[in-house]
Formats: sequence, C-alpha cells, structure tokens
Amino acid sequence: MPAGWSVIRLGEVASTNDLARQHALNPIDPPTSPLVFQADRQTQGRGRGSNAWWSDTGSLTFSVLLDPSAFGLEDRHTPLSSLATAVAVIETVEPWVDRGSVALRWPNDVEIDHRKIAGILPERINGPIGPRLIIGIGLNVRSNLDDAPDEVRRMAAALTEFSDRAISPDEQESLFDHLLERLDANLRLLAQDDPGLARSWASRDQLREAPVRIDLGGEIVEGLGGGIGPDGGLRIRTNAEDRVVYGGRILRD
Repeated sequence: MPAGWSVIRLGEVASTNDLARQHALNPIDPPTSPLVFQADRQTQGRGRGSNAWWSDTGSLTFSVLLDPSAFGLEDRHTPLSSLATAVAVIETVEPWVDRGSVALRWPNDVEIDHRKIAGILPERINGPIGPRLIIGIGLNVRSNLDDAPDEVRRMAAALTEFSDRAISPDEQESLFDHLLERLDANLRLLAQDDPGLARSWASRDQLREAPVRIDLGGEIVEGLGGGIGPDGGLRIRTNAEDRVVYGGRILRD
C-alpha cells in the first residue's frame, strides 16, 4: 500500500466511481490523500461510454479518488491517466501470467490473448474544494465468468485462466496492494511526462500493426494500428493517410 493512501472497504455496492464522486462533492469531509473505495462486488459498475462492468467476488473492483495537484497532474494528463493505469495493471499481473500475452488495448483495457481482464475509467470532476481525479479499475482475478452475461463471456477472461498457479484470496489482496503501489508510481511519472512511461504503453500496444476499426461517431476509420504516441493518441495508417485519434470506440470483430 502506498504511503498516505487509505482504503474504504465495502460489500456489494452499485458503483465505486459513483461513491467516489459523492465523496468528492461533499465539502464536509474532503479527503486529504488518495482514497480508495474497494467493493466486494459492484452491481452497476460503469465502463467507458454507456458500457457496464460485470463483476463477482473474484474481481478486484475499486475507484481511486485523488487530488491531481498533489501528484503534479494537469488537466491534459487526465486522458493519459488511463494509459498509465493500464501499464500499472500489466506490471502487476505479468508475474502471474504463465500462458498468453498481456497487452494494452487502447485506450483503457488490458487483455490477455485478446480477452479482456481489466477495464479502466478515469473521470475528472470539479468540486467545492477544486478538481479531483477518479480512476475506476475492474480486474478479473478469480472471477467465475460462467455466471456472467453472454456478451461478457464472449470477450472477457480471468487472470487465473492464464496462470499455472491458483490465486488465493490472500494473494488477490496482495495483487491489490501491489497495483496501488504501481499506480502511485506511474501517476508520478505521468506528471513528469516521463518518456519511459510513454515507451511502456507504446511497447504494450495490442493494436500496433493490427487491423483497426474505430467508430468516431458518424465516421468509421479503418486501417493498421501505427502505435500510441506520448500524447496518448492512437495512430492509424489508412490507405489515404495517417490519422491520429484521441477518442472513439474500437470495434471488435
């Protein structure tokens, strides 16, 4: 656990991001250090856009509420925080992956062999005590996806499916602590515009040299992934030109 961080442990809740938002907007009890809302299970967990996040007790589901100025983070770092967080997730789970390749699926997913094990949702809000950054994370560690909806089972996986070792509840808790430590370190690197961090997300880019279709809202762009830049943009090489996109929805086959 990073020094100065605090964790509020919860049972079943609707959304940890919503709880973090409520806390940030409450001027009576403002957090003075990073505060983590961890739930055993979320019933209305949110993903990017209108997507939902399914979880069970084998999932790590939590949201980090922090003062970006305490880390030196600026407004422009908010979209990059999802990439920095994805690198932290990858660094945490890599030692447990015995089969398959773990990678970042731009802009906010972590996958092993093209099956999603983690999703990230950063949100910046302006409250009574100033800007706050919320980073929601869902990581399937020991999740039983047999109980998940059909659309989740088709695309998702749990870390245990790619590990030769069983992961106990205590080890899942150790993963949680290590992930927070890596997140703390990567957010500080992000504030410094550290080129090594940008190289880390670029080297873990699952879409590089792969066919890409992205919905930009009224326009579908197709081409080959050309890498993720230090500014977080995804380069797409089309027949006509190179494009760099900063938002949109990557379409799955």
